[in-house]
Amino acid sequence: MMNRAAKAYGDIGAETSVSDARPEHLILLVFEKLLDHLVTAEKQLQDGQLATESFKKSVDIFSMGLIPALDFEQGGEIAQNLGSLYDWSVRHLLKAQIAKDPIMVREVYEVLTPIYEAWQGIASPQAAPA
Repeated sequence: MMNRAAKAYGDIGAETSVSDARPEHLILLVFEKLLDHLVTAEKQLQDGQLATESFKKSVDIFSMGLIPALDFEQGGEIAQNLGSLYDWSVRHLLKAQIAKDPIMVREVYEVLTPIYEAWQGIASPQAAPA
């Protein structure tokens, strides 16, 4: 009973924090989850597993989260470049899954890490104008 109550409380806390979050914090959360799935996929492939669920979740984050969040009208060249990078990432992950190649997964992780770090800088309280 305690575990179920704790989980319900945690779920409410997570929902509240997401609904109250600024857009840059939401993108940061999405990136964190994506990077977690990539690390898991890489490890699973290294261990001889198929990593099907990790690949599916990673691709879903791109197709249902990151790509639709791009505003190509206001974002201009940056949005175009991110869109191309996200498309490349999905294709590379699909190739990695077929080849069962953890190095290809690591390549996607390494390409996305600087973008995640940039979002960290944007979302940090120190980045806010005074």
